[in-house]
Amino acid sequence: MATKKPLKRPRSLGQVLTFATAATGAMCQEMLAAHDLTLAQWVILSALWRRDGMLVSEIADYSGNNAPAASRIIDRMAERGLVTREPATDDKRVVRVHVTELGLSLKHLEDFYERANALLLDGIAPEEAETLFRLLKRVDSNARRATRGGAAA
Repeated sequence: MATKKPLKRPRSLGQVLTFATAATGAMCQEMLAAHDLTLAQWVILSALWRRDGMLVSEIADYSGNNAPAASRIIDRMAERGLVTREPATDDKRVVRVHVTELGLSLKHLEDFYERANALLLDGIAPEEAETLFRLLKRVDSNARRATRGGAAA
């Protein structure tokens, strides 16, 4: 029986971005596991360390989640004692999210993204890294514009 050569993938930017995103997420999850945190929880804590008392909608926008998904993450964080939800003093219909002492005890992870970036950018010159960030922002913008504009595939 002849051995089959592996199927060659087409040159797809979407595939490369998807695989890189999955590998990056797995790396970050592994790094944060020692602190009993998920990446989504770290993102929210990092926002609250910078500006405590954010609205769920602000946290959703910051984290790239929709409001219901952000709310579920915040609920799990509140159950663990990392954050609290409190009515706003100026409008009782609005809920603000505050970081607790336990959440603040993890603030030593504030530079986590820098550690992750250092691993991801290993062997890449600083000017290449700047180009990479600029190009990925442009790809993101192009994808969002095509989605909103209803561009056909």
